[in-house]
Amino acid sequence: MHSMTITNALIITPEEVLKNASLLIKDGKIAAINQKIQEPSEIVIDAKGSVLMPGIIDIHTDALDAEIIPRPGADIPIMVAFKELERKMSGCGITTVYHSLHLGYDKAEFTSRSRYSREEVFETVNKAINGKTILHNKIHLRYELTGVYAYETCFDLIKKGYVGLLSVMDHTPGQGQYTKELYVDMMMKTGKSLEQSLADYENMIKLPKIEGENLERLVRFALSKGIPVASHDDDTIEKVNTMHQMGINICEFPINLETAHHATKLGMHVVGGASNILRGGSLSGNLNIKDAVLEGAVNALCSDYYPAALLHSVFKLNEEHGLDFCNAINLATIQAARAANIDQLTGSIEVGKFADLIIIDRDGSVPMVNYTIVNGELVVSARNKNSSQVKQEQASSSINEN
Repeated sequence: MHSMTITNALIITPEEVLKNASLLIKDGKIAAINQKIQEPSEIVIDAKGSVLMPGIIDIHTDALDAEIIPRPGADIPIMVAFKELERKMSGCGITTVYHSLHLGYDKAEFTSRSRYSREEVFETVNKAINGKTILHNKIHLRYELTGVYAYETCFDLIKKGYVGLLSVMDHTPGQGQYTKELYVDMMMKTGKSLEQSLADYENMIKLPKIEGENLERLVRFALSKGIPVASHDDDTIEKVNTMHQMGINICEFPINLETAHHATKLGMHVVGGASNILRGGSLSGNLNIKDAVLEGAVNALCSDYYPAALLHSVFKLNEEHGLDFCNAINLATIQAARAANIDQLTGSIEVGKFADLIIIDRDGSVPMVNYTIVNGELVVSARNKNSSQVKQEQASSSINEN
């Protein structure tokens, strides 16, 4: 491993912003953080006043499925998709990613028209993860509870060691993300009549699903293997209580502020979509994550469907909505790491942790990644042609630190 020193940085720790600070990396880990580091290094990066923050941790992103099948029926070789997505994500400042791969989700499979079986996707992605990579990659198994036929496959994937995080989803209309009215309206927009849409709704709510004792069995099995488990699209306090009583400790994408607050009170990790913040609201008219963050009802972010949203949403929360800079950064770093139970290894700038770091260029209206460092190795180096030190210093000094 190379030693590396980063100088003249605005370092973001979980509790404070360190100005004109330096950081030493040795053997892939953070070795020292102070004003001046005298020890010589093989690589020296002058940050020139730019932001040095922990690498972003994305615990739920659908990006890999979209990379494999960018259009219905357009199957890209899985290994090519994986490798290319890694490079895109590293450029977005992501250093740890949980690739959210669906299972038992018939609607998603029908829409994709892919020739790949889900088993083939999981097998190939796991092989890629255990090969040469530039990021920390894990699989987040998104299990759709109406996929009764795939229930035992969940156990097989966990036994094989493929799964780093499990979420249980239920996209049945009439609850969760889709109310009856919203679902019927969506069907009518596809060209169906009101009668056809209502009939479709009635058929959907009659589908068998994994629940009760069978769901508890799956959750307990995952937890026994040290795998964090998340609920998905919780829309009532009762549902949050049910999930929490099973041992589920992550509430992702709560539908309303009431459920988000309740999950927070129970001590759950409440995860919202950064794309919601970047765009200014929910695609489905559900919870506005910016409001939930500012009210303390959401304590971690994931990208959901647009990986770049994580970086831009935390800066937006600080610059446009006045959220303390450390707290904003924590949402996409240490808080996400805590939800995934990897916070002892990564997620913050602290001595002894993996040197998973990014340096952000503030020379312009949009924050961009200049450097991405994973395990002490430089994996991205990208500089704007018209960068100037003066502009960087002016931009970094405008950060809202209160």
